[in-house]
Amino acid sequence: MRVEDVDLAATQFLGMISNYVLWPALLVPGWEVSAERVAQVVDEAVRTTTARYAVS
Repeated sequence: MRVEDVDLAATQFLGMISNYVLWPALLVPGWEVSAERVAQVVDEAVRTTTARYAVS
């Protein structure tokens, strides 16, 4: 991977995860996410970030 702006990349990565896992839990009454779904969301964030910053 080649990441020129580490802060931006980290913020984007964490944003993808927190957008589904954290924020709804804070704002939507009764929002629950299974451990399996969290793992899926994290995996997708890793795959997206890897695709964006992969060196070809």
